Amino acid sequence: MANPKADLSACGQLVRENDPDRFFCTLFAPSDKREALFALYAFNHELARVAESVSEPMLGEIRLQWWREALDGIEAGAPRRHDVVDALAAAWGSGLDRSLLDAMIDGRSADLSPAPPESLEALTVYAHQTASCLTQQACIILGADKEAVAGTCRDAGTAIAFGGLLRSTLSLCAQGRVLLPADQLALHSLEQRDVLKGENNSRLVGVVKTMTNHASTAGKSARSASRRLPKAVVPALLPLSFALRDLSTLKANGYDAFDPGFARRRSDRQLGVLWRAFLGRV
Repeated sequence: MANPKADLSACGQLVRENDPDRFFCTLFAPSDKREALFALYAFNHELARVAESVSEPMLGEIRLQWWREALDGIEAGAPRRHDVVDALAAAWGSGLDRSLLDAMIDGRSADLSPAPPESLEALTVYAHQTASCLTQQACIILGADKEAVAGTCRDAGTAIAFGGLLRSTLSLCAQGRVLLPADQLALHSLEQRDVLKGENNSRLVGVVKTMTNHASTAGKSARSASRRLPKAVVPALLPLSFALRDLSTLKANGYDAFDPGFARRRSDRQLGVLWRAFLGRV
């Protein structure tokens, strides 16, 4: 495990501050792969923050297009001046896959809509484009065959994305955003304004329970499948361990996504993941 207090690159620092779970997991990767992972995770952070950094969807689309063109520049040997773009350019020979990076950009268009995802299925597709592609790309950086890890990463990304979304429900509501599927809200006779009150109730529990069970099933499938993969890819899949712990916590607290204790990233979350990392398991 690397020393987290060692000097960090700009991308390493960005990931440490904004994506602490993936930063922690990256410390278990070989030193010669770490900067490529930091570049990838910093790229993911830049995409994820687009929606909250613009005042209207069109401006967000322009920003996402900027990133597509930035990747074009890297491929053409003329990268734009930007810390994350520079890091991606330096990591380009480490197995970065343009189709996966493009899918990550495309998936973030959904963040620009003020409406909740239309359905549980639509949210799952979003998870596949974002967290699944991110996880698959990280595995490739660590030497995995793209197709060999595709199914595992697809399920892992579902669990990771849903876990992160559910943990962020409280903060999202504070921003006036609801990312719970519209079909599940309707099934339980809920509207966005009911969720934005920030109060737990039996109807909301029903929505959260459905999402938690859906994510847990995918996550457990990914954990089982990961045992057939090389241990070299474990650092890329370790965020799944955080997600499964969070989903178990949510189940234990009665599916209360508004519980402040659930929303916090407590340091003791790392202990179980640390143990699994030392065992070489997800």
